[in-house]
Amino acid sequence: MSDRTVTTIQFNPVEEALCRSRVYQLLSEAFLYPQEELFASLESGEFLGELKEAIAGLPGSLEGLKEATLALGEVLGWLEGWSLEELQAEHRRIFGHTISQECPPYETQYGTENLFQQTHQLGDIAGFYRAFGLETSEKVAERADHLGLELEFMGFLAYKEAHARRHPGSTLEQVTVCQEAQRKFLKEHLGRWAPLFTVLLKKKAREGFYWGLALLLEVFISYEEHYLGVEPQRLEGDGPSLQSYLKEAHGCGSGMGSCENGEGEGKEE
Repeated sequence: MSDRTVTTIQFNPVEEALCRSRVYQLLSEAFLYPQEELFASLESGEFLGELKEAIAGLPGSLEGLKEATLALGEVLGWLEGWSLEELQAEHRRIFGHTISQECPPYETQYGTENLFQQTHQLGDIAGFYRAFGLETSEKVAERADHLGLELEFMGFLAYKEAHARRHPGSTLEQVTVCQEAQRKFLKEHLGRWAPLFTVLLKKKAREGFYWGLALLLEVFISYEEHYLGVEPQRLEGDGPSLQSYLKEAHGCGSGMGSCENGEGEGKEE
C-alpha cells in the first residue's frame, strides 16, 4: 500500500447550494433591465469576481463553466467607456421595448400557440412561486415567466435548501421539498425553453455582454440538468410562436415583476 497521501476536495452541500444560488441570482440580475447597481457592479469587476467565486464552489466538471466565464470576462471589456444609458439601449435593441419577436425573454412565447395555453402556463409558474410564499413585485414591471424571475426563483430555492441543511431545527423533508421543487421547475419550465432562448440571443446579440451572458446561461443550464438529474424536453425550432399571441393579446400585457416574499415563508439571512 502506498504511503502517498491523496488529497481530495470535499464539497459541502450547504456551500454547493449557496454557490448555485449565487450564480442564479447574478444571471437573474443581468437579464433584467439594467439599473445603476448592476452597471456599477459590472464596471468595478465585482460582478465577474462574484461569478468566478461562486462557480469555483460548485462540484463536478466545471471546464465549460470556467470557459464561459472567461469569455464573459473578455466581452465585459466591450463595455469600457459605456454609460448606463448605452447599456440600457443595448438591452432594448436586443429584447425590444415591447415583446421581441427574435429572442423574447418570456417562457410563454415558446411552444404555446394560443392565449389559453399561455395563460395556463403563466398560472403554473405563478403557482410555483406562491407555493413558496412568493409573489411578483411591482418594483420590476415584468411577467412571472420572464427569464430573470425564473432564474431568481431557482436561486431562491437553492438558498432555501442551504438554509434547511445548515439549521438544526430543519428536517430532511424540508431539504427534499426544496430539491424536488428545483428539479420540477427546471424540468417543466426553465430547462425546456432557456436553451433555445440562448441560441436565439447569441444570434441577435452577435457580440458583447448579452452574447457572453447567453453562452454562460447555456452552459449553466446544462450543468444544472446534470447536477439535479433531470432531462427536460427541450423546445426546438427557429424561434418562438408569436403571431397568435400578438393577435389575441395585443395591448393586454400583464404587469408583474421580480419575486418578493408574500405572506408565506421568505428568504432568511
